[in-house]
Formats: sequence, C-alpha cells, structure tokens
Amino acid sequence: MQANPRLNFFPCALSAVAGVLLIATPANAEIIRKEDVLRGITMTQAQCVAIPQTVWVRVYGRDFCVRYYMSTAGGEGRHPVVFLNGDQLGPLDGAAFQWKDPGQAYDVDTADLMNLAHSFSKMAKTTAINLARIGVNGSSGDHRSRKTLLELHLMKAALDAIKQQHGFEGFHLAGQSGGSQLLGGLIGLRKDIGCAVAGAGQFVENNMRGDPARTYFDAAKFIPEALQRKSLRVLVVTDQADKQVSAKMQTAYVQKFHSAGRPIPQYTVEATDEKRHGVVQYTRLATAGCVLGRSDTEIARAIQTLVTRSVESKVQKEREMQAKARVGFAQGQI
Repeated sequence: MQANPRLNFFPCALSAVAGVLLIATPANAEIIRKEDVLRGITMTQAQCVAIPQTVWVRVYGRDFCVRYYMSTAGGEGRHPVVFLNGDQLGPLDGAAFQWKDPGQAYDVDTADLMNLAHSFSKMAKTTAINLARIGVNGSSGDHRSRKTLLELHLMKAALDAIKQQHGFEGFHLAGQSGGSQLLGGLIGLRKDIGCAVAGAGQFVENNMRGDPARTYFDAAKFIPEALQRKSLRVLVVTDQADKQVSAKMQTAYVQKFHSAGRPIPQYTVEATDEKRHGVVQYTRLATAGCVLGRSDTEIARAIQTLVTRSVESKVQKEREMQAKARVGFAQGQI
C-alpha cells in the first residue's frame, strides 16, 4: 500500500540525586540504576533544582522532584507533545505492595529517554516532552505507587509547573500502557489538552484504600469531564492480540465514549514485540497526525502503512536469523 502523500508528516517513521547513583556515559547521559529505583527515590529540593529539566512539586502533602526530557529536534510550539511511558520494574503484588519479580527491573540510560523525546518532536514537528513518572527515569518517589491517585495528581502538578516554567499554553498527550491510564485521568482534570492518544491502555478500575499512594483510579470515570472539552480529540491504539493488557479492556474504554455521545477512533495495529504490547511507534504516528490536523481516516491509512512495513521488517529479520542459524549448523558452529 502506498502512503497517502498528505500523510507525509514524518517520512522517517514510515521507513522505521541522594538515593540515585548516576554513572556518567558519553554525551553527558546518565545511567539510572535499577537497584536505586526498586527501593524508591528520595531527593531534596536543592538536589532537584541542580538537575536540568526538573520541577519541584507538592501533592497530597508530599514533595517530589519530577524530571522531564524535552526536545525541539523537530520544531518548537506552545502546545508540546507529552509522552507518558508504561510501567517499569515488572509486576506488582498490590495487596502486599511489593515487587513480584525484581529481576525484571533494568538500568535506564537517559540518552534513550532523550532520544524518545527527539522522535516525538521530529514526527509531530513541535516541542516534545518525555515526562518521567513517579520513582523512575529520574523522578523521585516510589514506583509502586504507579497508576494511583498520587501519581495522577503528581503528573498534573508537574505539567502545571512545566507550563509555567516554559510559558506553554497547553499540551498534547500520548501514553503507553500504564501511561495511558494516567492520560485517561489527565484529560478529565485538565482543560488545556488538545490531542490525547492512548496506546495499549491499561485502564484499571479504582480501589479505595484511603492512602492516595495505594488507591487506583478508574480512567473511565473522568470521561464526563473530558467530554466538556470540545477541542479535545481522543484516539486509542490497540493490538487485538495484546498479551499484557486485554484488548477488551481498551475497547470497553472506547465504547464508553461512544455511549456518552462522542465516538472516538480505535486503531488496530500489530506490535512486533513478543507480548504484542509495545505500540509506541503507532501511538507516536497517531499523535503526530492529530497534532498536525489530519483526519481520522488519514491517520488510519498512515498507521496501516506502518503496520505493513513493521511486520514485513520483522519477518525479514526472522528469516535472516534462521538463515544464519542454518549456516552455523552446517559449519558445525551450533
């Protein structure tokens, strides 16, 4: 399938702190160590302000340093794209409030976090921000409180501070998995969101525990407030074979918008990772299309083109690996 020429909004995509021990790497990047993140990060205000691209905020009587990675590689704008990544550190035992398998945690290179911001900026042709969630990617706090009321209001406060710091007028949001859950809450809490693209959304339901750090919220309950924002445009990206987050959960969220009188598009994609869960490349493309004013149909065509190319690339790599394995076996190397 040939890409629609009007969808040429990112051609490259369609061809493709106390408690934190930071290890210097090339290009002034840092390594955020998994051991530090697993036990939770604490930081003083003085330590926070000494780090570029951070904001110091207070929510529920608790202080946090929130780090963000901002790029203008593709252009500048007063309504930046903000990306909220998925959960880290593996599965959590909610009842015990403990990590089930700490071995799934990994070190994070801040160069990768900045590169992700660059990719969103280049595609959407505007400022892009990779916003570090609670307790990970350089932000303080405990990531066990992910997707809770505490994290939701922390992200809201961080956006308020970033908005004031840089003189932004509003934001566009893009999310992956748990980040999409936060997106679902933010579109109800904020009046300055333009586009909101939820990828592989983990739309959990609320459980009231009193402590906001352990209380999950139901993103669907923010839909009535979101519907009051006439300029808000919500899009959902789903792999129907997602093995980590049920596609039915994502579709149910879409249907609640339909039932409320505002149909929103749900784009079906094919992720190329083992769990069929990582849809960031498609979410990024949909976000760019929305920011640049493309229609739902145009975005769908562009996504389908990217799906085709991504799957073909995956198949080709698998064939190459199989060919190498056969050669190695023939030569007695395997």
